[in-house]
Amino acid sequence: ESAANHVHVEEARPKWPRVRAHRHQVAIKIGATASAVIVVTTTIVMIGFLARTGVRGLLEAGVWQLFFGAHWKPEAGIFGGAPLLVGTIVTALGATIFGAIPAVFCALWLSDFAGPRTRAVYRRVMETAAAIPSVVYGWLALVHLVPAIAAIAHTIYGRDAAVGGEGLLSSAVLLGVMIAPTVMLLSLDAIGRVPQNLRDASAALGASRWQTATRVVLSGSRRGIYVAIFFGLSRAAGETMAVQMVIGGARMLPKDLFSPTTTISSQIVMDMQNARPGTPESNALFAMALILLVFSAGLVALTRRLGEKGNA
Repeated sequence: ESAANHVHVEEARPKWPRVRAHRHQVAIKIGATASAVIVVTTTIVMIGFLARTGVRGLLEAGVWQLFFGAHWKPEAGIFGGAPLLVGTIVTALGATIFGAIPAVFCALWLSDFAGPRTRAVYRRVMETAAAIPSVVYGWLALVHLVPAIAAIAHTIYGRDAAVGGEGLLSSAVLLGVMIAPTVMLLSLDAIGRVPQNLRDASAALGASRWQTATRVVLSGSRRGIYVAIFFGLSRAAGETMAVQMVIGGARMLPKDLFSPTTTISSQIVMDMQNARPGTPESNALFAMALILLVFSAGLVALTRRLGEKGNA
């Protein structure tokens, strides 16, 4: 039979019957949509309220005073926020030095040098440490860390010097210990995503294990490591109860690392009970909370920027 006389008959596609969604599936879909709307709406409302009240506080207290004023005395109408800002920034950066950076190198050692059993044990310990409440860390630091820092301070300045253990150094060390487990776990996950063939290729070219770890593994996982470090930095900047227990609560600029001072979050906790809504004291606290929110949002934006550059 010739091709011209050949008649091609296309097979009819079967029509699948429409499947009715079960009631529980519809309920799950509605519940998920409602939950998403509620979360987004509450977040927008919270940020909007904080922005409105915080801007009012900035205008009432004065932007220059809130950023550069050296004295915070709400009862006298003085809202110098420099001690709060300095305490927040220094303790957060100190926590990064004492906790985040060592945690990254610990994760690198676990991933490329430690055995599987050691890695598993370390991971379980860090997961447990990350779940410990902050007030427990603060109480342990108050009992054990503060006396040790006080001994160091008296060794440096003399036995009769007017220095103690409460201050920036104690807070920075405490926050470093608190954020280290989270930073290590996030860094370990980031390093674990580096393909093994990159390590094998580096070894085939004659690189040592340390060279491979520092030049190949760290380079390939730097986006995740950036996220881990800045996540720890954000948590350190916003920590309240543990810091309040060891920083001293002095509303003044610190003279050195052993001087008591305060942070934004801890000062908000101490003053919020006496600040009635709508008063300048309350609005000033909202202004400092807005500054802390902008600082944390800036860290998130910087993390994303560094991550994008790392992928470029």
